[in-house]
Amino acid sequence: MSDEEDLVVQLNDDAEIESAVYRERTEEAQEWSISVAIGLIIGGSLLGLWFGVLLFAADPQDVLENPLFIDENTATVNGQLLSALDAENGTGGDPVEGVRIILLNMDDEPTSHSAFTDREGRFVMEDVPQESFILKISEENHMVVRTTFIPGDQAVLSLTLTPGEGTIEDDLRRDTHLESAVLLASVVASLTVVSALFGFVGAAEARRGKNYRRTQYLCGFALFSRGGIFIGPLLILVGMGMLSAIKHQFEDVEDDN
Repeated sequence: MSDEEDLVVQLNDDAEIESAVYRERTEEAQEWSISVAIGLIIGGSLLGLWFGVLLFAADPQDVLENPLFIDENTATVNGQLLSALDAENGTGGDPVEGVRIILLNMDDEPTSHSAFTDREGRFVMEDVPQESFILKISEENHMVVRTTFIPGDQAVLSLTLTPGEGTIEDDLRRDTHLESAVLLASVVASLTVVSALFGFVGAAEARRGKNYRRTQYLCGFALFSRGGIFIGPLLILVGMGMLSAIKHQFEDVEDDN
């Protein structure tokens, strides 16, 4: 064999070695990408599962105060204070002027929201957060009035000032859609948990590397898990993007090609 032929053989051997090394590095990079994508999908699904379990574990009040249900808007509180009716003397029902109305939080602590009744017994408080408050009226020689309500649920609060001692307690939240809200929270919690489970199945399907479309569909359902509101879905979405970049590694995509 001539020197020229030896050189050609050597060049071919070097090219084959370089090609083999390149393929090996490419396969390692693709395997790393798949592992990272699976990790992101599992992480996002775990957040969704945790979020769903928290919704199931919460009591109704906690559910309503969850960021998923909180109305970030404020409302104007309108009300009117009248004197109590006295059937025997045929008196009462008149507007009470100059009485201070204050709002307490659910820990019975005063807030910055208060007002005085006008000549018609009316009062207005603006920009009150739509969450549970206790409206309190404490007037000398009259019973203390404590009304629990959520601003915006009633157009006008009708209050009565009654002579005497003691406290009149009322909870207007009974007139709200508490049961419906709790039912909605349960449905959302169920969908969140189920969606998160789709993510785990999608991650397992990605590891198998059999069916790319099925993997993406499963991970797509997992986006509804809402883990951390948006963090979980974002992790899953990034994982899906990485799988899309290396989809030729899946057997069904190879068959199509």
